[in-house]
Amino acid sequence: MSVWMRNLKTRLQDRPVVILYGNVRDRYIDEQGRVYDNLTALLSEVAQSFSAEAELVFYDPLGEERCVGGEEPASPPTPPAAGELAATAPSQRRPDPAAGPQRIPPSRVLAQWSRQLGRSEGNRFLVLFYLDKLVSYRAHYAQEEQEILLWLEKAVENIQPNHRLLLVALQDTMVPIELYTHSPQVAVLPIPAPDKADRLAYLKHRLGPDVPHLELIANLTDGLYLRSLEHMVDDIQQAVDGGAEAGPGAGEKAPLGTREIRRLVNRYRIGEQKDHWGELSIQRLGEAAHWFVQVEGIKGQEEAIQKVVDMLVLARAGLSGVASGTASKPKGVLFFAGPTGVGKTFMAKKLAKFLFGTEEAFLRYDMSEFKEEHTVSKLIGSPPGYVGYERGGTLTNAVREKPFAVILFDEVEKAHPKIMDIFLQILDEGRLTDSRGQTIFFTETVIIFTSNLGTRTSDSRGHPVAERQAMDVLLEDDGLSPQERKRRVQEHFVRAVERFFMFEISRPELLNRIGNNIVPFNYIHSPEVQQEIVRSHLKRIREDFEDRYRSAGHRLQFAEDVPAWLVERYSGRIQVFGGRGIANALEDELMIPLSRAVLRAEHRGQSGCCFVAQLAPDRSSIRVEEL
Repeated sequence: MSVWMRNLKTRLQDRPVVILYGNVRDRYIDEQGRVYDNLTALLSEVAQSFSAEAELVFYDPLGEERCVGGEEPASPPTPPAAGELAATAPSQRRPDPAAGPQRIPPSRVLAQWSRQLGRSEGNRFLVLFYLDKLVSYRAHYAQEEQEILLWLEKAVENIQPNHRLLLVALQDTMVPIELYTHSPQVAVLPIPAPDKADRLAYLKHRLGPDVPHLELIANLTDGLYLRSLEHMVDDIQQAVDGGAEAGPGAGEKAPLGTREIRRLVNRYRIGEQKDHWGELSIQRLGEAAHWFVQVEGIKGQEEAIQKVVDMLVLARAGLSGVASGTASKPKGVLFFAGPTGVGKTFMAKKLAKFLFGTEEAFLRYDMSEFKEEHTVSKLIGSPPGYVGYERGGTLTNAVREKPFAVILFDEVEKAHPKIMDIFLQILDEGRLTDSRGQTIFFTETVIIFTSNLGTRTSDSRGHPVAERQAMDVLLEDDGLSPQERKRRVQEHFVRAVERFFMFEISRPELLNRIGNNIVPFNYIHSPEVQQEIVRSHLKRIREDFEDRYRSAGHRLQFAEDVPAWLVERYSGRIQVFGGRGIANALEDELMIPLSRAVLRAEHRGQSGCCFVAQLAPDRSSIRVEEL
């Protein structure tokens, strides 16, 4: 922040008009460690450094004008000449309480300012707040706005070198371009959000340099303002002072740990939330692989499950991002690559259930809906002035409401390449700024991308590629052992993802942030694995059926030879389409005859029926009978 302060002082040396915009509502700290409570205090100091004799006046669109510090003179001033309004008149005239507030039209104040700034005598430092609210940029201005804008333009054109005019706005896009276009008198200067150096300096100013983990706090508060830190420092100080007694020495305190620091910071970043990550016990992590396979029925993907468990262990230990030196990254980033129907989306959904206790913490975005560049507005919101601006983006709104979530970007290769640029900020800094300028934090989320890269016949430009052909050659090579075939298939998917980012969409920086987290999923070729998946589907169907017809008392059973028959009949489709091939087969072979049996029982007024799915005598189909 001290950089922009230096730039402001430099600009004021050679530019009589400066437009400030951006972080105008914060506190500020300079290179000497001096803290300014607001922009008014800072500009008062700047005006003094510019000229000790300068007449400093602040004005806002409510018609209130204030001398430096808001002070009123000890004696009434000389009345202004007819037709003129003295620069400090509103603050010098003591209002009559019985008369109520007296609002002076902005055009009158600015007309007087314009005349004063055009004079060579005196030394005035005038500051106008809320410029973008007083007159906002648009194609056609109302009559009052036209008058205000004309007086401002006249002041800019005729200002003398002995005066300075500062115009303060919240957004640069709302500042009328007429004020700075083709105007060598005007400098436009942004006030940025505090960077790490500013946050660290402010924390040292408020807490002292000896408080532990100040560097970590400065990293974790990326995107927050100094006013936000002000609310946080009291809690941090209490945590330091209230540490448990440790060691033999009297009065010694236990050091403040990083977990406590993260909890305190999260209170102000995302609100008071249950610490789902902190509740992950070592025992639960040790049982995670068994839970995914036996409880949730993810079969044949042992390597992918182990990669997910490794990610959970790293996040639970609080070491996510430590290797890269960025503590504010998401808890985990994974790229699931593999053929359709092998459980990529299913595993992401079950991961949300494992971590947060409910699949409602699972956010899915189908990237085929983002094929055009402009559709990025669906994720982060429309720009100011566009339809839907006030609603924000679907992604940013969802993460603001559910900061603990598993976020799935499905079939990411179908999105426009420029839309992927928003992922850079999420993966690198763990935050995203929406179209309304609000910062959304992704530090408690798991980000998962899925893709069918490696099985395509054409790329994103429509050019033919031999990914499917190369995969077929690997699968049909009888000279390879099952383990060697699996290894080569996994390498094939990893290379396909790397080629896509490196050469097809020219986003090597995004690939670099994904790193070694590309997780290839296996084809489902083994008949044993296929039968396990079929049994898992049948178990889920039975539970859903009996829950749906609980009031009628219906039950459902399957003959023991049904899974083997389904695998024998549909093995080829399962190899190509995975779990979706099984679902389609069950729809045709089981659900239709089961539906007929249920409707027959309903027609007869029967309840408490036990429906048994078994093979027909000729083993050509599955039939459902009532017991």
